[in-house]
Amino acid sequence: MSENLSIYNRIKEALLPDGTLPEDFVLRQMPEQGLRFADGAIDGTVRYHMGPTKNPDISALTLVLEMASQERFKDSANALITHFQNGGVMLPVMDALQDWVFDHPEKLSPEALGRFCMTLLVQSEDVESVKFAITILELLDREETQELKDILLVLAASEELTLFCLFLLSSFEDGNALIYSVAKRLKGWGRIHAVSMLKPENDEMAQWLLNEGWRNEIMPEYSAIVAIKRGGLLDRLVGDNATKEDFQLAGELIGASLEDNPVPGLNKYKKSNELLGAYLKLADKYAEDLEDYSNIFDIRDFLEKGELAEKGNLLKSADSILESEECIDCVEASMDGGDGFYLGKALGLDYAARAMDTLRHEWQTKYDIIDLLLPEKQYVDEIIELFEDELPLEDMASGPENEMGNDERFADYGILSYVIQGLQSVPGKGERLICAGLYSPVIGTRNIALNTVDKWRKSDFQLTTTMENTLMKLKSSEVNEQTKKRLEKF
Repeated sequence: MSENLSIYNRIKEALLPDGTLPEDFVLRQMPEQGLRFADGAIDGTVRYHMGPTKNPDISALTLVLEMASQERFKDSANALITHFQNGGVMLPVMDALQDWVFDHPEKLSPEALGRFCMTLLVQSEDVESVKFAITILELLDREETQELKDILLVLAASEELTLFCLFLLSSFEDGNALIYSVAKRLKGWGRIHAVSMLKPENDEMAQWLLNEGWRNEIMPEYSAIVAIKRGGLLDRLVGDNATKEDFQLAGELIGASLEDNPVPGLNKYKKSNELLGAYLKLADKYAEDLEDYSNIFDIRDFLEKGELAEKGNLLKSADSILESEECIDCVEASMDGGDGFYLGKALGLDYAARAMDTLRHEWQTKYDIIDLLLPEKQYVDEIIELFEDELPLEDMASGPENEMGNDERFADYGILSYVIQGLQSVPGKGERLICAGLYSPVIGTRNIALNTVDKWRKSDFQLTTTMENTLMKLKSSEVNEQTKKRLEKF
């Protein structure tokens, strides 16, 4: 092993007194196609959206197992690093590798593999090699030593390693308590994985799961349905002591479970009828602000699209609340204050003039209001004039560069991109905005402008001479190779 810090020691030395890591701590330093994945993001994507690799080539990893069984530990460690440096990732092949171990016991030495993997845990500088070690340790007969538990709890503090540590920690006698302790320390992919494995065995765990566990920095939708089921949300709502706080919490949880994305939500929950019925019953008593009524409208939309057995009665309840004087007054007041336009439009209220007035005064933060107006061909010229006046278009059209536009210096380009995308619904409108986007230094803005131009062409709109000239100018000066290839079609 190198004299540099191992993965284990990097984590251990960075740990704060409360057992968490600093916000800027990362294990994955190397960029992937120009972007650095957040710790845990690759494995999270594999687990929830891709699954195991079918018929993977695990020959390099099985060779490592055989060499390690022969106590060729240095060769084995180097072979692992070489394999993973060439793009290998442990999670998609974990099941296949474990199956191979079960099928080939005659080729392996459990005692030698145990020593090899324990050494990797604390000495390896390669994160995927550490995952390999945990994967194999999970299969070996071993004592539940405090040493191994302590090592795993250190490693689990990194969102990049949490999932693998949980696989092994869950096999300990106090595995559920260990998963709970890990979940409380984390905020990202690690928390999502821990919550998915947590089976509350007391009121404290259940209440934490409902109140906090599903909240994470990735997407609460990954964990909300788990919290609803295992945290006992339905029982909390049907009790005589259900409070306004319970109602508001339920609104958040239900709202994060209405779609079957990124994981199956209420459509797959057997008690969805009872849960939604209990929530709507409480809404008669507690609904009073825009968020409450927006949640109820989203539930109504979910019911209309879904196939719940008792959706007729639930729809009637939702309609009754949304048509109530209290709801209408709340939404009207919200629109007067510069909010609630999406719900106002959905309820058939007069929203457009107030939306446009809000846009004029808060265009830097509420530019998404154009999504309500442009598709309906409302205030089109006023919107275009507003952004032409407010955005420094001449300065922004400084020429193509390879800027990603991810920091605050490029905030105006984000707004311009959004407006240009909205112009797809009004062919021929906003030429100055689109030309500025086409010749901006931000790659994404240029490509969004090309999207709009392409959409216009497909609607049989004849591009103006100015736009044609801007496209020709861009073709001769584009610096991004992918965008160059795209421009060949224009």
